[in-house]
Amino acid sequence: MPANPQALEQDDSPYCCCSAATFNEILEKQRANPLPFMELLMVHAGCGSGCGSCIEELEVFLRDHDAYVED
Repeated sequence: MPANPQALEQDDSPYCCCSAATFNEILEKQRANPLPFMELLMVHAGCGSGCGSCIEELEVFLRDHDAYVED
């Protein structure tokens, strides 16, 4: 049995191509270092030069997980 059973759990949250991270990974960064949403897009999600296709979905995801910070 692994030391961290959660390590075996598959992350099925949506994926952000710009940041090469799942929404859960972005959520972890946001919880560790909370930022206003527009700043989060640049820092945690790397959307400054990305496609921006998941921004609305990411906003809803963060709100659903009580991690959205108003600008």
